[in-house]
Formats: sequence, C-alpha cells, structure tokens
Amino acid sequence: MRRRVPTDLLRFGVVSVLGLGLDLAVAWGLAVLAGLALPFAAVCGFVAGAALNYVLHHFWTFRSAAPRAAGDGHARRLLRYGAGLGLTLASRVATVAVLERVLFPSEGEELAALAGGTAVSFVVNYLSSRHFVFRPGAAPEIK
Repeated sequence: MRRRVPTDLLRFGVVSVLGLGLDLAVAWGLAVLAGLALPFAAVCGFVAGAALNYVLHHFWTFRSAAPRAAGDGHARRLLRYGAGLGLTLASRVATVAVLERVLFPSEGEELAALAGGTAVSFVVNYLSSRHFVFRPGAAPEIK
C-alpha cells in the first residue's frame, strides 16, 4: 500500500513556490528597475514573500477547524512565525556554510550548496510552521 503525501505538505510546497516567486520578483524589481542596493532589495523581497506565505498558510495550507486556544491571537502567531523564519534562515545559512566547506568547495559549485541549504530550510520551515506557528488549536479567528 502506498502512503499519500499529506495535503498540507503539498499546499506548503505550492505556497513556498509562490512566496519565492514574489520574493525574487520584488528583489529583482527593486534592484534593477528602482536602482536600490541588492542587499536591501533582497530583504524587501524576503519580507514580501514571508508576508504572502503567512497569509496563504493561515487561510489555506494549515487552515483548521480546531477551536482557537485562549489568548492565542494573531500577534502571538506572528511572533511564532518570526521565530520560525529566524530558525529557517539560520538552518539555511548553516547548511550552505557546511556544504560549501565540505562538499562543494570549488568555484562554480555555489548553486549546489545553495540548493542543499534551500532543501534543508524547506524541511525546517515546514516543521516549524506545522507544529509551532500553525499548530492545531492555535488558529486565531479573523473577522
């Protein structure tokens, strides 16, 4: 018998691709079209993608019929989301640093290290989103 991939994991993947697309589009547009410094443009893109991801995860990926936990509003969820993003970013940077040093030290292998870091950070982001940020019973109501 084959196990099916959880629906929320598939949705998470779709949302992540959309967020990454917005991230890159905003960063590229601000850097190339508006002439802003690339690091600043990259931060703006990351924030835009993260904001889109939060909204889509709340309303689609991890939507829950579970009752709202007392005192767990959007402010607390946003704080958890920020903490999860920090953990995700740290895992990506650490993975890239290790892969670059150990497996891909040569010039021209940067993309492989970045891809590995992206894969690890995807898993960390999914797990932190599923079990910490959008945990069952912690869904705030939006009116």
